[in-house]
Amino acid sequence: MKGEGVILDRTLFYPQGGGQVSDKGKLDKEGLILKVETVSKEGNDIIHHISSNVESKIKIGDIVTGEIDWNYRYGVMRAHSAQHILSALIKNKFNIDTAHANISFEDVSLQIAQDINDIQFKEVIHEFNRVCTIENHKFHTTLIQSDEIKNFTENIRGKIPEQGEIRLVELKNYDLICCGGTHVKNSTEIGPIFVYEFNKGRNIKFKVGLNSINQFSADNIDILRYAQLLNIPASEILQNFQMQLDKKTTLQQNYINLANIALEFVSLHPITIIKNVKVGLLELNLEYKIIHKQFKEFPVDYLLIIKQENNKILVLSNTEKVKANEVLETLLKRYGGKGGGNPHSAQGTLNEEPEELLSDLGF
Repeated sequence: MKGEGVILDRTLFYPQGGGQVSDKGKLDKEGLILKVETVSKEGNDIIHHISSNVESKIKIGDIVTGEIDWNYRYGVMRAHSAQHILSALIKNKFNIDTAHANISFEDVSLQIAQDINDIQFKEVIHEFNRVCTIENHKFHTTLIQSDEIKNFTENIRGKIPEQGEIRLVELKNYDLICCGGTHVKNSTEIGPIFVYEFNKGRNIKFKVGLNSINQFSADNIDILRYAQLLNIPASEILQNFQMQLDKKTTLQQNYINLANIALEFVSLHPITIIKNVKVGLLELNLEYKIIHKQFKEFPVDYLLIIKQENNKILVLSNTEKVKANEVLETLLKRYGGKGGGNPHSAQGTLNEEPEELLSDLGF
């Protein structure tokens, strides 16, 4: 017994370690079922953490039967073996190591030490899915002593333990690594992976097993549905999407160009001039940094007020005669809302849509 955990004289439960989650399952004490949520290792002790109060239900010397959740274990095995193959392919093709990996049920999070591009990653995924679906490669495990490791050092990927018994996991022609985790016997047990994140060229997240198959199936049906809506073959939907994306980019750039023209016009033709301060008012949905950049070209002693959707207000001032944050504060008192800024730049969101901004400001 240890806290809320149970230590057995022998166990098949795999403890959390090496980036892999632990097994789950149950302990059976003469019909009393104790659910094992996680398993950890402290020194030589493997601790089975129970979801309920342990001390009132079990004591030292009791005889229990352990049973792992096989479906959960198998999903983790698939994920771990998949991580080995993907990491090995990236290492073999581009000499890039895996910096960090987290293996959970049918899900893997992987970070590699250097960036790869989309074309390189596509090459890796293509070979991975071939190895794990069409071809069938066996995983071999071997236990050796640390003094024997010199015979394998040149071919081993990753770190090598300095002492003790070492377990080698090999996928012939692809990978050899020191690993104590759980693995499948054959690569085809893994099946295809579904990559749902490839970020900054080095952060990869993917699904395996039923999670992967369910995602593929759902996406396949969605693609067919969208293709039908667009009246194009499903094989052309990505090409069509790229074309629409290009059109969107062009429209966005055209909008920015027109917005800049509108800003330039307002800078030359203010709606009013009060006490030598030029005042401009414009309804324009545009990123603040673009507006701010253009405002640098405005004539001196200028106050610019911009209304945007959802009652958002931007106020820019390049004069000491009228402060942007004070103008915004007047509007917030009148219409409610929140926001802030400084004498030269302020922005906020009003609770109500303003009707006559200039009148509200006393202009």
